[in-house]
Amino acid sequence: MSEVIKNTGNSLSTSEVRLCIGQPAPETWHPSFTIVESVEEVLSLNSPVPMLVIALAPEQQDEILIDLRSQPITALSLIFVVEDSLLSPYLANGVFDEGFQNHLDNYLNRLQMGKLYDHGNQEFLLLSYLWLHEDCQLSPMKMAKEPCLYHYPLLSSWDMNPMGSFIWLSKLCDKGWLETAELTNRVRYSPCCQSGHLNYIDLCPQCQSIDIQLQSSLHCFNCGHVAPQEDFRKTSSLSCPNCLQSLRHIGVDYDRPIETQRCNSCNSLFIDAEVQASCLDCDTLHSLSSLLIRNLYRYKLSLAGRLLVHQGAISNLFANQAGNQMSFTQFCWLIDWQNKLAKRHGQIHSILAVKLLNIEQLTRENCDFSQLEALQERISTMIRITDACSQYTEEGLLLFLPFTDKEQLKIVYEKFNQLKGLDSLPIEFNIRAITLPDDMGENVKDWLMDKLAAAESL
Repeated sequence: MSEVIKNTGNSLSTSEVRLCIGQPAPETWHPSFTIVESVEEVLSLNSPVPMLVIALAPEQQDEILIDLRSQPITALSLIFVVEDSLLSPYLANGVFDEGFQNHLDNYLNRLQMGKLYDHGNQEFLLLSYLWLHEDCQLSPMKMAKEPCLYHYPLLSSWDMNPMGSFIWLSKLCDKGWLETAELTNRVRYSPCCQSGHLNYIDLCPQCQSIDIQLQSSLHCFNCGHVAPQEDFRKTSSLSCPNCLQSLRHIGVDYDRPIETQRCNSCNSLFIDAEVQASCLDCDTLHSLSSLLIRNLYRYKLSLAGRLLVHQGAISNLFANQAGNQMSFTQFCWLIDWQNKLAKRHGQIHSILAVKLLNIEQLTRENCDFSQLEALQERISTMIRITDACSQYTEEGLLLFLPFTDKEQLKIVYEKFNQLKGLDSLPIEFNIRAITLPDDMGENVKDWLMDKLAAAESL
């Protein structure tokens, strides 16, 4: 992590951390500041900078914010602004007001609690940022002039490519360290150049011409002739230009075809035009199905992410010894393979799902994280070296227990039940079990989730 975190063991008084870039208007509640004129002057101090205030014009302020967030010594700092600007909602921590001291005290407290060192790891840097700035979320910002259309300003200040950041954040969610807070938009990009500057055009499905138009047509029942309505109009009445039959009653003499569009290039009639996307940057036509789709979310730190920052080397509540824990995707592959072996050789295996129901209560601000670490130690001793485990939600553990039937599961259940006896940490478990072999179908994940949902709690 940056020098800010590396120096959390030092005792810092609030008078040592009040830097101001610019000169704010005097207020009675203002603390004493150390006034600096530039980011270079901040960096020349060569010491952690927990809090800064920026009192500059909005344009200068945004440039300073980018510079501060890009520097290791200030990337995680608590930064206030005197007035909002374009980038302040994404890179600053609010407007400087009388309540700043509460924010600073909370920041310094969380600074002391954090144990995650990034050593150049941007994943850990982001987790630490979201941890230090409570209730902070990583939000996308629109950039209509750029091909990517959106970016995450905080990640951009760390020199991260906007398109790459979308995939990077998705992987952090897969690891369970981040979770989505809100879907803000859904954007489509060209698969050739990954530009979001697309023009959606209607084409003739027969000849691909863009020269099409809406047309009102008539269909003569007498001879079957179909033509534009104007061709059938004769003074104040309608008659077929092909057979000269007078058309008086719709549904009896004639009707209107459902094809309402006509191509001026090949004269074909059709109901719906073919829609394709033309990239305005690389001039390539793409079918809608071939476009790259990105969901843009606001992200927040998950429970597993909070535990990771606090515990350092321990990545989640149910972390087991090296080699035993696997990703959920690997776990699904494993049980699919073992299910096929069980069918062939007449074996019986069990899958146990253990969910900690009151995890949020246990991880509140006033909770001692050491209690959770003690719980973690107890759980890890219960897992055999031949068992496989995976964390499928923040508070849920999946265990694959080979050659274990339902009767033998009672012993495992009793061990978990004994954890409820910890006086200092009230625990509420929900445990469900299913057995193999079974008919899984092609989607193992859906089968597993459906079976666990239908299984009764032990």
